[in-house]
Amino acid sequence: MVNPRKDRDWPEMLKTTLDALLSALENPTRRKILERLARESHYPLQLSKELGVSQQAVVKHLRALEVCGLVTSAEEKSDLGGPNRRAYRAKQHLSVQIDVGPSLFHAEMRPMEEAPARLPEYAWAGEAVRRAKGEKDPRRRVRLIADAIRRLNRELDGVEERRSFLLKLKDAAMREAQGSVEDVLASYEERQVLYYFLDEGGPTLDRIAEALDLREKVVEDMIRRIGREFPLKWES
Repeated sequence: MVNPRKDRDWPEMLKTTLDALLSALENPTRRKILERLARESHYPLQLSKELGVSQQAVVKHLRALEVCGLVTSAEEKSDLGGPNRRAYRAKQHLSVQIDVGPSLFHAEMRPMEEAPARLPEYAWAGEAVRRAKGEKDPRRRVRLIADAIRRLNRELDGVEERRSFLLKLKDAAMREAQGSVEDVLASYEERQVLYYFLDEGGPTLDRIAEALDLREKVVEDMIRRIGREFPLKWES
């Protein structure tokens, strides 16, 4: 299910929908552009040559990425003394997660600013970045950072393995729950409300109503009927 929980609280520049973001990134050329911009700023002509795409098409793709807030641009002086050139770079810190299984669907977009400011077990990475910033020799600076990135990549691989395992378990649990729910609840709408509750871990009434496009009073009545069969803890 699409999780809308943070959209209302995001800064203005992040008020794009998940659908709009996926629409912008469904084009492989735009993904290649964004990949390059995440490494360093580029001019449209540079991107055109690297990707083998016309400069006109590149500019069109850049505008689409800019509309979604993924890219920003600024005029820079030309090294050759010619007219100013517009340079583009990646802008946002976003994470998009889409999980699909026989009894599982979850899509969510969130800013990375939601991450904790620090975690004690990864203090070594912050220390590596601090040391690199204070290192005057760029070669030594890169070596320091490269070691930290290698360790971070190993950590991320481990996180993804655990996440995949947990998602498989959740999919199996949801499948088991669905069979039991169908045996008890005859109403399709009530089943959808209960599935959403299980999937989202106890969402509030307004979130259920918004996600399923139902009036809150209707959802409230359904929850009351569902509660007689399944005495679960619902948020108010």
